Amino acid sequence: MTNEDILFIEELIEWVEIHLETRPNLDEVARISGYSKWHLQRKFKRITGIQLATYIRSRILTRAAVALRISNRTIIDISDELGFDSQQTFTRMFKQRFGITPNRYRTMEKWDVKSLMPRFDFEAVYEAGFYPEIQRLTLPDTHLVGFTREMEFDTAQEMAISSCIAMKGEIFNDFFKGLNMECHKVYSIHSDNERGEGECSVTHTMAVEPEFKKDILSGHKIEDIRLPAREYIAITHQGTAKECVKFISYLISHVMPGLRNEVRGSVEMEVIEAKAWNQDAKLRQIDVNYTYLISID
Repeated sequence: MTNEDILFIEELIEWVEIHLETRPNLDEVARISGYSKWHLQRKFKRITGIQLATYIRSRILTRAAVALRISNRTIIDISDELGFDSQQTFTRMFKQRFGITPNRYRTMEKWDVKSLMPRFDFEAVYEAGFYPEIQRLTLPDTHLVGFTREMEFDTAQEMAISSCIAMKGEIFNDFFKGLNMECHKVYSIHSDNERGEGECSVTHTMAVEPEFKKDILSGHKIEDIRLPAREYIAITHQGTAKECVKFISYLISHVMPGLRNEVRGSVEMEVIEAKAWNQDAKLRQIDVNYTYLISID
């Protein structure tokens, strides 16, 4: 595999991800790639190991699955937003992917994330090569505004790294879609609740600083969020959003498991500050400061 192959696939994936909600077909993707549909499919499968049509369909259905669990949008609205020609088509394809109907997926007591597919990333396949600096810091009392979700999981299920990355990516995507472009700094806060036998309950909050309350356009009920002063282990990364995505994947797979086992903090938080962005921008066009924090209790 050449560097040209990697660049080609990364650019193609970028275009597909930006246009997921219009359900791009193979003819469209082939046209923007400059290859024939037949040659493009062979090239994509050879480099990634995934059929292009399967990748696009799986990413669309992953976006739908996360929306079903974290939003109040109706099933027909989610189907329409993702470009399905009917709710019946959406239901049929969703059941093929997840084994149950969208309504059953939404109402299941515990969220099964095993079939979620993350955005393809070469760094998820090859060794990342990051060497992050870890330091201690103390944050003062912090006032934020945002909304909180309770998510139930079955600890007996395999929470694959790829599924966690897919879930995290779509939660961020859902929040950013409902955010005014003037707000550049977002907080993602999550903590494990009391666990019963075979159960895991997670509280997840998406928030911004109070002066940007008006910029949350998603229709969620907004509430005040207070974080008491405490000490954290912090890992930071600066670069493009494209590099940040790779770094987060590296953290999830290489750093967080050992760090959680050692620190056992009750709160984890990610702070993402983009210098400038718009919803059509490519990841390599957005500069980001990213900080991952885990509390020292």
